[in-house]
Amino acid sequence: MLVAAVDTATLTLSCALAEVEGGVARLLCDRTEHAPAKPGPRGPTGGHGSRLPGALGDLLTAVDRRIADVEGYAVGLGPGSFTGLRVGLATWKGLAYANRRPIAGVSSLAAMALAAAPDAGAGALLVPLLDARKGELYAGFYRAAGDGLEPVEPEAALPAQALLERVAALSLAGLRPAAFGEGYEAWRDRLAPALPRLRTEVVTPPAGAVARLAAARLAGGAYDAPALFALEPHYIRASEAEVKFPDGLPAGVPRGRA
Repeated sequence: MLVAAVDTATLTLSCALAEVEGGVARLLCDRTEHAPAKPGPRGPTGGHGSRLPGALGDLLTAVDRRIADVEGYAVGLGPGSFTGLRVGLATWKGLAYANRRPIAGVSSLAAMALAAAPDAGAGALLVPLLDARKGELYAGFYRAAGDGLEPVEPEAALPAQALLERVAALSLAGLRPAAFGEGYEAWRDRLAPALPRLRTEVVTPPAGAVARLAAARLAGGAYDAPALFALEPHYIRASEAEVKFPDGLPAGVPRGRA
């Protein structure tokens, strides 16, 4: 089963093709590239929306396949950039819908943990971190379990001090935390004195790990329209609009044109 996987939770676009057999994904090829935060002077050439179709097309060409040969789609649901997540999910849902293929979404933080697990010692608490902006970090708490992962705590958006307090509590319970990721690098000065950094090259969610996490659900799966339409990003926290207007827009505020 040929599976196309993607993660767009950060400014780094990760796209991969994997062969899934018996619920296990074998990576065929992947592509990772960092997109600028803002469009270039000639238009929106730098975002995931413009890069993603070409990235997938190049990978298919590399393995001499076509879009019709893709039998399943795996996508990272976040947490991460709200816009980035919507772009990746909308693209993959559109392809799955048009080609009547199954689709599965997984945690982007879990994908980071799975990819970094071989770099951690046995029993380590893997703490993948992404910069959530606004003074917070997106944090996951996982322990390697065989070829998979075991969640220890729910994923959360936390200020640095709250993250350190949560990790300290887990340490008292006998777990050995090892943090890593783009978020750790952004908050290194604040985190490093109290939270060890895992020596790994994983800093953003890799699509190959997304495929591995989704493999069991995609293997032998059929196209499921209700499941496809129900698939949504895993934002963790409310959007700025939801925070400002928890009860919806007040009367008299323009709601845009139809």
